[in-house]
Amino acid sequence: MRANNVWLLEAYKRNYSASLTSFFKRLSGYLAASLVVALYGKAGTAIVVLATLVVIDLVMTLSFARLHGEESRA
Repeated sequence: MRANNVWLLEAYKRNYSASLTSFFKRLSGYLAASLVVALYGKAGTAIVVLATLVVIDLVMTLSFARLHGEESRA
């Protein structure tokens, strides 16, 4: 199971872009997911889903930026 997660993260890192336009594309996807949750669930849950996705995106952005900085120094 761990090997599958590593493969998934490696694929995400290869396809990931930290540009502002890429962030807005990801944000539109997060908003769409929150809208679906709001339509079929509760508005409070949709806000939690949106906040969680944005926080995860920021954490991954910072960790990938840090990893990229370490790779360029080596």
